[in-house]
Amino acid sequence: MLSRLRLENFRNHQNFELSLSNMVVLVGPNGVGKSNILEAIVVLAFCRSFREETKQNLINHQAQFARVTGDDLEVFMGKEPQFCMKTKARGVATKVTDFVGMLPAVVFSPEMLDIITGSPAQRRRFLDIMLCQVDREYLESLVNYNRIRKRRNSLLHRLRESGGDPSELDYWDNELANHGSVIQAKRRDAVVFFNDLLSTTYQQIADNQDSSLKLTYISNFSNLGESLRNHRSREIAAATTLYGPHRDDLEFYLNNQNTAHFASRGEMKSSIMALKMAELRYIENKRKDLPGIQITKPLLLLDDVFSEFDPLRRLHLSRLIHDYQTIVTTADQNFVEPETMKHAQVVSIG
Repeated sequence: MLSRLRLENFRNHQNFELSLSNMVVLVGPNGVGKSNILEAIVVLAFCRSFREETKQNLINHQAQFARVTGDDLEVFMGKEPQFCMKTKARGVATKVTDFVGMLPAVVFSPEMLDIITGSPAQRRRFLDIMLCQVDREYLESLVNYNRIRKRRNSLLHRLRESGGDPSELDYWDNELANHGSVIQAKRRDAVVFFNDLLSTTYQQIADNQDSSLKLTYISNFSNLGESLRNHRSREIAAATTLYGPHRDDLEFYLNNQNTAHFASRGEMKSSIMALKMAELRYIENKRKDLPGIQITKPLLLLDDVFSEFDPLRRLHLSRLIHDYQTIVTTADQNFVEPETMKHAQVVSIG
């Protein structure tokens, strides 16, 4: 459980402190920085934003640094001479790769519909953030895979522009295949776990016992090493890596129809809610098996979600989240279920 949060020069919060209970509702008009508080917690959890790819933009434009502190965890970001991010746990500097996952979290915002309707990169990002919190091998393989792919792409470009011996790719192909196979295998295992839960969870949310929801993992290779070897000339011509988990995708099927193409907006919202509830269960389940882990249940962050649902779905969401520490943002607390409000710490922002 996260009990205390402090923000320095993070977005519009130059000096903000908050003690947190098990259920916190942040109330205030749009534009006052409620979502920025959740974003800061996400930075503590993932060392990245759920809304912003450029980390430098997280620093207040009038400041040279930002710091987010949550209990004994700290993330520092500096602008000059070039952007840097430093992490500490219990006052001791630690690598970002070791820091990620110390505070497990799941975030749900209306923009999360992009997981269904957006590009494949959105769906891969969802899987990566979740898996990196519970699986050190996955995180290390992902970091190495991205580093190796960048080097390999540079070599492919050189071979296309200047020629050379294509066998120079052998080493990079083997390294990429080793890490890529780990990434895909663990993603596929996660999809199997999700498919055991999604239909039941969706039925509870939508109050429809006949519905089914499942994920399908899509890939352009079965054996990455073979695909890289067999399509080497094509990749040299393209000067980029065309095969690997960086090209993989997820498809959602509601009642055996592609959700992105056939589902209503309400059905998509319920599908994403079911996905996020399954994500909570996945992280909790996996963290129980990790040695030396004190926090197993992830923190749940709901960014203006209740206003997006009808009263029935709001009721079902409230029932599903009561087992987790939850921080909610809303412009109108009347959207939050009365039973939830009865036990909530209400904080006015702005």
